[in-house]
Amino acid sequence: MIDALLEAVGPDGLVVMPTFTYDNESFVPDLPGRTGTLAEVFRRRPDALRSAHPTYSVAAVGAGAADLLDGHEQAGATGVDSPLGRLAAAGGYVLLLGVGQTANTTVHVGEFYADAPYLDIPFDPDWPAHGADSFPGCSRAFGALERPLRERGVIHDGKVGAALAQLVPGAAVIESTVELIHAEPTTLLCTDPGCYRCSRARARLG
Repeated sequence: MIDALLEAVGPDGLVVMPTFTYDNESFVPDLPGRTGTLAEVFRRRPDALRSAHPTYSVAAVGAGAADLLDGHEQAGATGVDSPLGRLAAAGGYVLLLGVGQTANTTVHVGEFYADAPYLDIPFDPDWPAHGADSFPGCSRAFGALERPLRERGVIHDGKVGAALAQLVPGAAVIESTVELIHAEPTTLLCTDPGCYRCSRARARLG
């Protein structure tokens, strides 16, 4: 699968995958990610580079990988200048392979573009903040992006093996996220009262 992706983008292309560890105190280069087997195999390739963010690192293989990942630990987990933000700004695409929009981390980048009014609330109060004053959070309500993205006509559906796949421009994900949040700030917050971040954000926003 990884070889097929690299072949698809060609020698001048770039493939990026999440290697999030979420709750560790500091960046550990060889610490396994918690974002699936495919991403972990990708991270362990000898030609893969990994960004130095303590909790939301990403791995990359291909042209411009080092520049894309540089300074991630200062740019914020999913901030505007994070690797995913840079990738979207450069015309990159999001490939959702066997998952839906609830797994689309680029939506978090859109939350930062929108300056969502709940970014100061951490996903879990026990997770390390690493000096940050804004945080990515719960993604269980991100399915709300499906409709506006389809109305834009930017989702390219396909199938890889038995897995349904969606290919979406990262910039369109960000633009749709900003529009949703500006129209209704609670749209991307889940309704689970046990969710630390979303319950507190909803209470704040009324």
